[in-house]
Amino acid sequence: MSKDAIKRLVRLFGASKAPTTRDISRPIPPEVDYTLRPQDLDQYKELHWQIIGENTAASSSFSTFRLITWNIDFQAPGGAVRMATALQYLKQLVSEAPPELPIAIMLQEMTRIDLQLIQNAAWVRERFNVTDKTTMQRDGLFVDLLVRSGDNERNQKVVIRLCNTHLESLRSDPPLRPAQLAVVIKQLHDPSVRGGLVAGDFNAIQDFDRTLHGENGLKDAYLELGGQEDSEEGYTWGQQVPTWLRERYGCTRMDKVLYCGDLRVDGLQRIGVGVKVEESERAKLRNAGAMEYVIDHYGLMADVTVV
Repeated sequence: MSKDAIKRLVRLFGASKAPTTRDISRPIPPEVDYTLRPQDLDQYKELHWQIIGENTAASSSFSTFRLITWNIDFQAPGGAVRMATALQYLKQLVSEAPPELPIAIMLQEMTRIDLQLIQNAAWVRERFNVTDKTTMQRDGLFVDLLVRSGDNERNQKVVIRLCNTHLESLRSDPPLRPAQLAVVIKQLHDPSVRGGLVAGDFNAIQDFDRTLHGENGLKDAYLELGGQEDSEEGYTWGQQVPTWLRERYGCTRMDKVLYCGDLRVDGLQRIGVGVKVEESERAKLRNAGAMEYVIDHYGLMADVTVV
């Protein structure tokens, strides 16, 4: 998150064992730990990354911010090359935004090498605080922003909660994604929070995934802005995968931005469309049987306003 925008209350939500039920009214099994846990937040200063704590107040006179979410496949060949290209692309997106506009970037499937590349990037060091997640434990990473409220209460500061997550990718019976999202929603609907937003890879590959946002009191930014299901304009996965894979699984809208409370999404667009690794690296990927694209997912970029 941009350095001047964050309240810096960053917490890690443990969800490594999801409840195996779609009935979200049922209690969470006692063996599942869904406790919010403090997560380190780092800022680059004095030539190295330093932990600045979970609850350091910062100037937050803004009421509009930009959100970027992108899943960078950790299993694809040439991971470091792909991540380096992705960072160059993200740098361009950030540089094109108004300098006063706060930006939050949510990335999924990060490896240790990816995190190191992020920390080494000069533009990240100059503008962003960083934190990370655990590996393949389906956690949700929450960040609380202390921001200016809407027109009627200009001088009041309110808490907006953001969540970066990657829901279960596999089919199961009973399914896991509804239970995982239900627990995230509990945190977004906390009475102390004026508005909440969850974004990332929702792995929306089954029919029930289409209604999860409504069942949990959330708005789907794509649909709210007039998008239609099963349309080429909405797909975020399938266009940049090998033909055999697309023919087997089709194209889907896996990646989403969902929100609730006093938030409004004013614009949403896909990112990473057609972005390929450097020409010098493409032959190596082709020889490995991989695509030349940075990643199989399109990302999303949304402009969000506190109302």
